[in-house]
This record gives sequence, structure tokens and C-alpha cells, in this order.
Amino acid sequence: MDNNQKSINEFLPPELLQAILLRVPAKHLLPLRFVSKLWLSLISHPTFVEFHIHHTSAFTAPSYFFTHRDQPVGSVDLHELFHGGATLGTSIEKFSLPFQWKKNTLSNLLVLGSCRGFVLLHHYEPYYIILWNPVTQSHKKISYYNQNVVNYKNSILQGIGYDASNDDYVIVIAFKKNQPRCFSLRTNSWTNIDVAPPTPLITQEFKPEGLFFNGAIHWLSYRRNNQDILIFDVRKRRFSKIPLPEQRLRWWSSELVILGGCLALNFFNYGDDKRTQIWVLKEYKVPSSWTLLYEIPHHCVHSLFLSNYSDFIVVDRANNNFAKYNLEGERLQCFEYLDYGFLPLEYNSTVYTPSLATLPSCDKKKRKNEAIVKDDWNHKELKQGSEQGSNP
Repeated sequence: MDNNQKSINEFLPPELLQAILLRVPAKHLLPLRFVSKLWLSLISHPTFVEFHIHHTSAFTAPSYFFTHRDQPVGSVDLHELFHGGATLGTSIEKFSLPFQWKKNTLSNLLVLGSCRGFVLLHHYEPYYIILWNPVTQSHKKISYYNQNVVNYKNSILQGIGYDASNDDYVIVIAFKKNQPRCFSLRTNSWTNIDVAPPTPLITQEFKPEGLFFNGAIHWLSYRRNNQDILIFDVRKRRFSKIPLPEQRLRWWSSELVILGGCLALNFFNYGDDKRTQIWVLKEYKVPSSWTLLYEIPHHCVHSLFLSNYSDFIVVDRANNNFAKYNLEGERLQCFEYLDYGFLPLEYNSTVYTPSLATLPSCDKKKRKNEAIVKDDWNHKELKQGSEQGSNP
């Protein structure tokens, strides 16, 4: 047979094929499923999807997901923007929403967080929650447990986390004067959170949007005198807290982020000496490991991710741009975003890593079959598929 007529599967060992595909961004993997039956089977397999999520979360730059007024939702590919020679306009990807909406109603849509490629959206009038993967379009519309208490202005906590022990996505929500509750995708039901938070929620003014990290959802208080980060373990279903750095007493805490695989925090100084400090918790839940890594001579700078662990990308809300700084606080690059139809100043955004994840099944029989398939997936099957694979 002529080499030009041979399938690509005959040239690539299955192990090498898997290693290559693990490095391909999620949004580019979907069309690759149609190369051959083998590729379709490999890319769609739950175990490969899980490997890909872990690989991309560790080595791939996240995207900046946003909504703005009545404009379509979209995201900015931050790696492409700062390393691929793209412009801000060409690095923006717009998405079609997974539900029907009327003109001039997108202003009712708020972004509450992200987890493993899913974004959590809140819609009001009517009130409900949407958990949605923009890449795979996998989504679920969730009604609140009690519509009579729902008012976004009265909400205290909202967030999304992933319980790896049960392959379950957990949504946490609490309103003033109401017991915190969580929603399980596996059971498709709301339950009370019986373990009370370490501090009564009514006494704090939390930013409702939670940050999922290390198996827990984290919330930061608006109050300047707040001493702790509130956390919720999604597997144990209990609250605890992490003390803030002692040295930050004269600063305003602004936002929790993940930098270089560690929990990090931005602090602003609104005085005459306007600066932003970025502190990193090098050892999780160890207060003494808080370390001041970066200081930028601007206020209202929100860090997004580390670029090659030497430069970091931020949203500069004071100057209305995306910017890249080095460790010395020197600005290296910036992209103005005022002309592109959205304003991160409105805080209706989240950092997320696109993935191939789909929502878990609530059906016990289907879950059992998925587990069997996952256990049986090995290199021997891949090799057999490589020998038999052909274009569909």
C-alpha cells in the first residue's frame, strides 16, 4: 500500500497518540473526533477526558469567561492573546447559550464561578441556576430549593465544586436568615448543610462568588477587618477557615485566585501610594506560608494566572486593559478592551479552563456501566483499535 493511502493510526503508536492529544486544547479536540473511529473512541472516553482535565489544569493557561449586558457570552484565550501574536478581537470566542432567551434579557445573567470547564450562571426573573460547559455544551438548568427566599441582592454564598470521590458536582448557596444548602448533580436534589460555618454568615459581607481549589470552595469577605477566608469542603460537607496574612491589616483584600497551583490573594492600597500586592499561600491551610510575591504600582489589578512562572497576566480594572507584568512589577504588554463590547470592571466574569467534561449521570445503572468501561480502558484496547481503526 502506498504510504499516502495509509491511515495515520498505522504510523503512530497508541501511547504516542494519546500523549499528543493530551496536549491539544479542548476546543480543538472536538473536531478531531471525526478523524477516525479510533480517535472518536479515544477522545470521547471518560478516562481520557479525566487525564486531559488534569493535564490542562496544570499546564494550560485558563480563559477569561464573561457576560456583558445584552451582548453574547464569550471568553478570551489568554495564552493566545499574550503568546500567539493575536489581537484582543481575534482571541475572543463567542458562545451560543444552551437555553432560550429574549432580546435585552442577558443583563439578567450573572457569572458565579467555574469548575473543571463548567461555568455557573445565575438567571433572575425567572430565577434559576445554569451549570454549563461552553465547549461540550453539556448543561443543566437547576431550580432554587425555595423560590420565596431567592433574591440575588440578599445572597451571601454561592459556588460550585467537584467531589472526586463520587464524581459529583456540588453547588452551594446561602441567603440571609436561611440555612446554607447544597445541590448534588448525582442525586439531583438540594440538602441542608448541617455543620454550621465557624462564623455566623449574617455577620459578614462575603463576595458571593466562590473559588474552587483543592477540593473546597473559598469565599472572601468585603469587610476590611475580616481575618479569614471561609472554605467549604465539598466531600465532607463542612465549613472551616484560613487566616489571612497578618501584614495586610492596612490593605483592602479584593479577590481570591489560583497562581502556580497555589491559593493567592490580591490586596489594594487606596491611599496616596496606590499599589496592588499579590500574596500566595505556598502551603495550603498553613497561615505562616503566606508570602508576598509581587507588588504592582497600580491599584485595582486582579491577577489571573502565571505565565511560564516568570510573568503574570492581570485584569487592570483601573486602566481598563489586560496586562502582563514581570516579577519586578514592570508592565511588559497590555491590550485595551474598551472597544470590544464588554467591561471586566463589572465583575461579571470568571477564569476557567476549557475542558471536555460532561455532567455525571443520575442513573445508577448507567453509572455502573460507566465505571466498568473506565476500568477496562487500557493500552491493549487502544492497540487493537489502532489495528482495526479506519475512517468512518
